Amino acid sequence: MVSFGTRHTGSSQDDPKRGIGAARRWVERELGAISKEFHEGRLQVTTHGHSFLGEPRFPGDGDVINVVATLPGSDPERLVVVSGHLDSRASDPMDAESDAPGANDDASGVAAVLEAARILGGCRPRATLVFLVVEGEEQGLLGSRGEALSWKEEGRKIAGMFTLDIVGGAVGSAMQADPLALRVFSDGMPGSGRKPVGSYEDSSSRQLARYLRRAGEAAVPKFKITLIQRLDRFLRGGDHKPFHQAGWPAVRLTEPFENYAWQHQDVRKEDGIQFGDLPGHVDFQYVARVTECVSAAAGELARAPAAPWRVEVDCRKLSPHTRLTWTPSPEKNLAGYAVLRRRTHEPDWTHRQVVPADQVEITLEGVSKDDWLFGVEAFDEAGNRSLPVYPEPRFR
Repeated sequence: MVSFGTRHTGSSQDDPKRGIGAARRWVERELGAISKEFHEGRLQVTTHGHSFLGEPRFPGDGDVINVVATLPGSDPERLVVVSGHLDSRASDPMDAESDAPGANDDASGVAAVLEAARILGGCRPRATLVFLVVEGEEQGLLGSRGEALSWKEEGRKIAGMFTLDIVGGAVGSAMQADPLALRVFSDGMPGSGRKPVGSYEDSSSRQLARYLRRAGEAAVPKFKITLIQRLDRFLRGGDHKPFHQAGWPAVRLTEPFENYAWQHQDVRKEDGIQFGDLPGHVDFQYVARVTECVSAAAGELARAPAAPWRVEVDCRKLSPHTRLTWTPSPEKNLAGYAVLRRRTHEPDWTHRQVVPADQVEITLEGVSKDDWLFGVEAFDEAGNRSLPVYPEPRFR
């Protein structure tokens, strides 16, 4: 990807060797080859364009074109999305001519998306798996905004969206490095819809972050995933934001320490310091670890049954016990449900109690709803687990 010189969204669409158009066509070819070799041609590769007018960083009339590789599931309207952004930039966000290698930001993320598509070859998912490579991230998240809006209008449901952005494991600006650590950003307040009552840590995006940590750390021993309780870093934004704002679970994966001399910079040397986002700054083994983590989480979520819905906690009377109810899942091969819980001050689930598939309620004796937070998930015979659903209080 670095070989295309610049991948600025406003760069050439037609040049066969330089610019965003050439890079996009290369990504299409790579995904097409992965489909043929690892998916028996089932991975459907196409492009999806979105038009924008008068954007501050994309003035005038222009199109942003995403590459969308879809692995159909038995539930075509439920999507699990793994995404990275193809575009890059120099110091001036409007500069579409200068070299902008973008090795870490975000060729590393796109490489992870391609490799996740290969790793998940042969997967027969329930939810449709989408490997998404977007443009226009540096111009205001344009590609992801367009895709999220389109899927919303089509009535799709995003079961989980993972964006990989700056996952090259760079040595940080203060010379810190940790090749066995990853940050995952998620917002506690839902972007739309009703907020969780009684907890600011149980939005669907927070549930997805916990899910990724569980699946990812199991897949890559000694890898530590830190959950950052913010939508993103200060003064920055990623492609998960439009999906979270639409009310869907969405998280951002990013290396633990960032080097700002190697991001959004013209390639140059000043006072002996190398500036620019060059491939020599990328730890490829680190990218591989991140890819294994996201592939494990996305693969399990796509194979898992749909989450239970209308999950409620009975608040109609005072009681030292907690009664939870939910609407049964129509899924086949459902092995059962599991009730998760943790104390209100704890960041992650500490208890998991299995419930038979024909049971749609449980009373937890001696467990007070005042002292605990809950979630209910569905799982299949292979142990694939849905996202937990935080219960709404029932007062009538």
